[in-house]
Amino acid sequence: MIETRRGKLVERLKEKGLDAVVIVPGANMSYFTGISLKQTERLILTVITTNGDLFFIVPQVEKSKFEMEGSGLVFWYTDEQGATKALTEFLSKSGTLEKVGIEYGRMTVKELKAVESLDPITIDDISDLVDSLRLYKDEQEIDMCKKAVNIVEESLHNTLPFIKPGVKETEIAARLEYEMRKRGSQATPFETIVASGYRGALPHGRASEKQIQNGELVVLDFGAVFQGYVADITRTVAVGEISNEFKEIYDIVKEAQQAAINAAKAGITSHEVDEAARKVIRHKGYGEFFTHRTGHGIGLNGHEQPYIMQTNQLVLKPGMTFTIEPGIYLPHKGGVRIEDNIVINNHGVTNLMTYTKELIILNGECSRVES
Repeated sequence: MIETRRGKLVERLKEKGLDAVVIVPGANMSYFTGISLKQTERLILTVITTNGDLFFIVPQVEKSKFEMEGSGLVFWYTDEQGATKALTEFLSKSGTLEKVGIEYGRMTVKELKAVESLDPITIDDISDLVDSLRLYKDEQEIDMCKKAVNIVEESLHNTLPFIKPGVKETEIAARLEYEMRKRGSQATPFETIVASGYRGALPHGRASEKQIQNGELVVLDFGAVFQGYVADITRTVAVGEISNEFKEIYDIVKEAQQAAINAAKAGITSHEVDEAARKVIRHKGYGEFFTHRTGHGIGLNGHEQPYIMQTNQLVLKPGMTFTIEPGIYLPHKGGVRIEDNIVINNHGVTNLMTYTKELIILNGECSRVES
């Protein structure tokens, strides 16, 4: 599978008249080599040439990992030496490289300077080209996403009884992350959001020391990673009885989210899906309180193409996976967001999530679903 991916990449490089691509640690390195690492202060570069050669420039501390897991030639350096010697050795073995592509949107300045030192090459930004190859998920990738979804749904279900007045947002976040780890999540793709009461009006309200109170809505937005693939869920729950205003905005968001899911299918643009959700919220008089895009792609990254937003005319096609997560945020009062992960197929969409979107009202150890 990895070799097939690299083969497609090489064909695209040839079409653009490039000799190679330089990839940094992250999702693309994992996708094209099977090696998963994060960017650090130590230089790590993967070079894939149009001849099909694969090279790694790595620190000594990671040498054995690349020799065990990679299928390319490894050039390593010690912390004391720095990367210059390894880069020089790479140049002597790589043949003539006149024009190379880079991930402009992901490279650090240090990584860029290292590539620029490989005279006499010229550099071309091919971020969109590289990312486009990951845009369409195969069955194995979708299965990994499904397993990640199972983790977040089970973790949510087992955390709900823990949410009650007096518990801190940070404690709820810790519980969610513990439950996900128990079920096989490798990491969290982003900082867990637990935003209660007035803090629910913050779309990115990371968990704080605020305590949960009766009569509040609590926005729970969190993610799991299974074998590199991300699931991202949001549910908004009530603690005790809430106001009619909160019930109203909950119902509006639920309707808007379903409208966007109903609109999504192959041949429809990202803009049209966004507009389906936005139209419902706007019609109900809350348009100014929906302050972000309707969704984003998911896969090896928590946020990637396709972005479901206004003006994005990208046409949806089978294999694209993304979130649908409209919201309403009332300043100083609270907010609601509901999020599912869906996949475009030949007949419409598959919603990978099954967890209820009816309003859950928590009361001590008990909860009820209000439809």
